[in-house]
Amino acid sequence: MSAAKNKAKKEENEKGLSNFSINKIIPEKYQTLALFLIIFGIFMIYYSPMYFGDKTFESGDIVTVKSIRTFLENDREDYTLWYPYIFCGMPAYTLAVDYKWFNLIYVGFKAVRDVFTSFFANEYSMWTMFLLILAFTSYFLTTYLTKNRLIGIFVGLANAFSTGIIVFLFIGHVTKLTSLCFFPLILLILLKFQEKIKLRDFAILVIALQLSVQGWHVQIIFYMMMAVSIYFLYNLIFTIAQKEKEKTIQYLKSMGVFAASMMIALAIQSDNLTQIYEYNPYSTRGTKGILEQQSGVKQQSESDFYQYATNWSFSPGEVMTFIIPSYFGFGNSTYKGPLSGGKEVKVNTYFGQMPFVDVAMYMGVVIFFLALFSIYVNRKNRFVQFLAVLSGIALIISFGRTFPVAYDLMFNYFPFFDKFRVPSMILVLIQLSFPILAGLGLHKIISLRNEKNIELTNVIKYIAYGFTILFAITLVMNSAITGWFAGRVSDYAAMIQSSQPRDAQQFIALAGYMSNMFTTDLYIALAFSASTFWLAFLYIKSKLGGDLFVIAVIVLVMIDLIRIDNRGARYSEAADEINQFNQPEYVRVIKSQQDTEPFRMLNLKQDGSLGSLNRNSNYNSYFLLQDFYGYSAVKPRTYQDYVDVVGLYNITMWRMLNIKYIVTNKQQDLEGFNLVRETGSSRVYENPYVLSRAYFVDSLKVSTPMEILTAVKENTFDPKRVAFIEHEGVTIDKPDSTASVVVTTYKDEKIEINATASGNNLLFLGDTYFPKGWAAYIDGEETQIYKINHGFRGIIVPEGNHKITFVYLPISFVISKYAVLVLSTLTIIGLILGIYFENKKNKNVETVKA
Repeated sequence: MSAAKNKAKKEENEKGLSNFSINKIIPEKYQTLALFLIIFGIFMIYYSPMYFGDKTFESGDIVTVKSIRTFLENDREDYTLWYPYIFCGMPAYTLAVDYKWFNLIYVGFKAVRDVFTSFFANEYSMWTMFLLILAFTSYFLTTYLTKNRLIGIFVGLANAFSTGIIVFLFIGHVTKLTSLCFFPLILLILLKFQEKIKLRDFAILVIALQLSVQGWHVQIIFYMMMAVSIYFLYNLIFTIAQKEKEKTIQYLKSMGVFAASMMIALAIQSDNLTQIYEYNPYSTRGTKGILEQQSGVKQQSESDFYQYATNWSFSPGEVMTFIIPSYFGFGNSTYKGPLSGGKEVKVNTYFGQMPFVDVAMYMGVVIFFLALFSIYVNRKNRFVQFLAVLSGIALIISFGRTFPVAYDLMFNYFPFFDKFRVPSMILVLIQLSFPILAGLGLHKIISLRNEKNIELTNVIKYIAYGFTILFAITLVMNSAITGWFAGRVSDYAAMIQSSQPRDAQQFIALAGYMSNMFTTDLYIALAFSASTFWLAFLYIKSKLGGDLFVIAVIVLVMIDLIRIDNRGARYSEAADEINQFNQPEYVRVIKSQQDTEPFRMLNLKQDGSLGSLNRNSNYNSYFLLQDFYGYSAVKPRTYQDYVDVVGLYNITMWRMLNIKYIVTNKQQDLEGFNLVRETGSSRVYENPYVLSRAYFVDSLKVSTPMEILTAVKENTFDPKRVAFIEHEGVTIDKPDSTASVVVTTYKDEKIEINATASGNNLLFLGDTYFPKGWAAYIDGEETQIYKINHGFRGIIVPEGNHKITFVYLPISFVISKYAVLVLSTLTIIGLILGIYFENKKNKNVETVKA
């Protein structure tokens, strides 16, 4: 009788929720495809305003990226190498370059990206593909670790929608995504190397590494390589300590193969690296400014730079934002209430120790607690130990000057690290690691039904009880909790009242809004955490099927993450973005002058309009106007010296460097300048004193850089009468009335000039002096280019009529271009052969089994 009852009960359970399985719905061989389609479908829904609507994201960085589009689309004879539209010119590799036909990995990847983007109305949608790749690579890593596809979906979605990751899409920091999305794949290959090192996996690793460094976000690449180094170091120490000789040897082999893969990946990126390497000594990143070099002039102290580098230091208290994202207010969110007259207004209510943030570094409260649970229950798993150690190191370093013992060690002794800002950026390693740990935690829970581990079952039950009790307490003490948080806001407002009175008033006014956000986040954190562990307990007690349990947790995580992500997602009308690039009236006025020779312009407006000083974003270059100002993290050093010493408002500098048009939003004291047009809020002035881009100079004087800049600053010399050089040994003749200079061709990498010299005359060209690639030819014979007036070009032209040509073609680029072509081709061939041999081997194994 008992056996019959048990059989009946078993049959009843099989029909119920306890044995729900996706295998009954989707055949196993189609599950990966089906689950990928689910991920893709979720992306379609979440990003539908951008994919199918008329919405996009807007930020200054996004505008900067789009400003270079017209330059890249320009017809040109060869590959783009020089960008002449800001700062008197700089290497194009510092901003963006044309289609890299010689990198077959890039060609293939770009083709896939273009196909993906072609389905959607908005071009910016291409960057969501990197989040999609992150979801897929996380899926493959997790299914390899757990052999559970649903847990793979769980980790993939958690990583792709992690608030601390998705924010890079919102604010235009997309080069970070291009590196981060391949990190799970790199970890997967390293794990596979412990079984066997295969040609296919080696080629995949090279491709993943090459695509990771393609965007060349050095800080993110550094963190990824640091993570890999910790992986090898931790495992080697462990295997040596445990005397696991074979595993130690395999790790050493893996390390060697990884190093080889990285070298090949960097070599495939050498077209970029060689150009950046050669430019670096002439940039603001590679050389101290002239003010720092001058004795008697206050230099930036190491402590000042340290302060600057550590402004965005995380704090131990802000770890609470992993659980309650609004614990220190929030970055960008939308307020709608009586203070705004019922209209939606974007506000930033963050009041932590960092200057500001866009969103909280939030990965989901369920992810956070499942990851901690996983660290405990899987503490003997070496990969879990590695992820826990990596997360701990990342957290400590993120504290920056808040915990200087660890940070200063990196800052003072690790290569490149002292060049990085924003210590909190290293938290991306936690954002990527915790979902994987959470997935392994779910996998452990699923195993408990068969293991019958009473101790762990009780742990889960007590955790569920604990969160439930805390949830009940918060409901009862709602008023006290709200008052406590409002008090924190008031204390912060009082602290900044003297230095930031307007911000203090805003915080006081929004205290109620912030308190409600905090309590809502608190309730949801506790409710979702309790629900997750109660679901786990029901599963262990056979009340719920494993697949249904994982699906329920996925739903909770996605509701939580999307809820927080939406706070930071600032959509704007795509039409507004397009309208941003409608030709402004001042641009139309300048272009209507129909100048036949090259010239520069300078927008001195400070009204926050695009193209102005305080919002330049390289906007004027979109209209192919050469702007004396601009935006770049790696400006030419000599240009920055002019800005630091001379400033932007200087008539001698404008005359010397071919700055013909000045745009202002108010009447300026520009004596003798011609007001071309006043249009709306803009006034366009023409500089009557401007010199051509190239001209002969009467005399040459030896001076120090500071003497040169001082002469410009004080307007004590005429650039047509005298030029400055920084060394002895160059003599010139004064040109007479027969001398002439005409620029006949001005292209990015090629300038042609017809010149008639009356003797050995100095021809000054008001473009950035950069010896690594620029060459000058007089009637086909190469001649020396001199650094003139601290940062610009000059050559000696002998008597007579001559055709002068300036050409930019670094030999390092020519060599690296063909090296990239060969190596990328070999990598693709290696991948194809690796897949072929692996498939052939698998078929042979199946034949033997049959």
